[in-house]
Amino acid sequence: MSCTKESELDKLRSEVLEVTKEILRLIARRQSLCVEVGKLKQAKGLSIEDPSIERALREAITKEALNLGIEKDFAQKLTTLLIEECTKVQPKPPERKVLTHRDIARMAEALERQGVKVIRMDVGEPDFRAPNTVVERAYQEMKAGRSRYTEPKGKQELRQAIADYVKMRYGADVRADQVIATVGGAFGVYLALASTVSPGDEVIVIDPSWPIYKPCVRYVGGRPIVLETRLEDGWEPDLDKLNEKISAATKAIILNYPCNPTGKALDKKTFKGIVEIAQDRKLTLISDEVYADYNFTGSEHNTVLNYPDVNYVLISSFSKSWGMTGFRVGFTISDLDRTNKMATIQSTLITCIPEFIQYAAIEALKCLDEAKKNSEVMKDRAEAVCKALKPLPLTFYKPDGAMYVFPRIDVKGVDGSEFAVKLLENKNVSVAPGGAFGNYFNYFRISLGQPKEVLLEGVKRIGEFLSSMS
Repeated sequence: MSCTKESELDKLRSEVLEVTKEILRLIARRQSLCVEVGKLKQAKGLSIEDPSIERALREAITKEALNLGIEKDFAQKLTTLLIEECTKVQPKPPERKVLTHRDIARMAEALERQGVKVIRMDVGEPDFRAPNTVVERAYQEMKAGRSRYTEPKGKQELRQAIADYVKMRYGADVRADQVIATVGGAFGVYLALASTVSPGDEVIVIDPSWPIYKPCVRYVGGRPIVLETRLEDGWEPDLDKLNEKISAATKAIILNYPCNPTGKALDKKTFKGIVEIAQDRKLTLISDEVYADYNFTGSEHNTVLNYPDVNYVLISSFSKSWGMTGFRVGFTISDLDRTNKMATIQSTLITCIPEFIQYAAIEALKCLDEAKKNSEVMKDRAEAVCKALKPLPLTFYKPDGAMYVFPRIDVKGVDGSEFAVKLLENKNVSVAPGGAFGNYFNYFRISLGQPKEVLLEGVKRIGEFLSSMS
């Protein structure tokens, strides 16, 4: 390279550096303006986030990007990052202390180590044991040396067994190469997001929601956008409001029905309406269906597999249906391209799930009667607990499925976190505070993962504690 060309290159690099510095100076100026905006909002009692202002900003940015020849998708990602930073720097009232279900679990475990008998209604884990044949299969496969690496997607035999299962269950035509055996449903959520979302993208999360969703969106650089649902509406998502939440940066909607924590199941009309929105707006539906077998409605579970024309990732697990929480095995189903992306991520992070566990999962798929029995037991517990809760100063939605009841505390001035802590301290009963699932601070979640008589004793103590508060 000649000296002249080197000098031209150095000059251009220097100019790039100066432009980048200028961009940073403008960002600093923008953040200062955001602080001033935040002060005015705080003085007027306005919310930090204003969807209508964000929408207008995005429209203006899109128009300017087109004028400047900048790719629209890049401009929208950058806008999302700027909005996120603006939200962070704006003055806020003191944050409300939110205890999670894990905080309460740690407190309950500390009491148990001291010899205190705690009625555990906080953990979303069924007390069912894995079927005996599943345990035996895992043992025999370990003895036979089945503890080697497998391909990242999982063994062909397991993936074919899952494909056959969903064909039998839903009539869905799924090929084995569309299936990945994952480390439980939780890692399936991560894989779905990591293969769909890039930094600056947005994902709709319907609250109340399982606490893992929003952190997972943030882990992959995305921004969770919350659509709140209300007890007064039967926890039904408003599809008009859902449409309003979608921006040019939105890439996915997370569904979890039957829902943790509300027990809500969507009817076919609402489910189809969400599918149509996703299709119209070219979004991916990430459908967490781990509670599909805990369906108390008498109608067939609504699954995203019934809508093959929409972009989707289905997530499921062996944990709930077969009582295999500690086996850590679940699965995802999606189109081949996305499945291959997820397999690459899984290969990079964990290689594969243990071989003998995969054989245990194959055996579980032969134990459909066991899964059905577990569902019937859970339904019976839900009926009994709801009946026992009815006379108490609580309002709740009788669950359509899953393994939870999510009551609102109808005692003035009671906070769900404080309630959960004092209930544990005074009555040795642990429940999950509602604030862990979204902006539901006067709620708490009851898990049905204990025998019925234990649950009813827990509800009795909850009633006694509520009486002492009023």
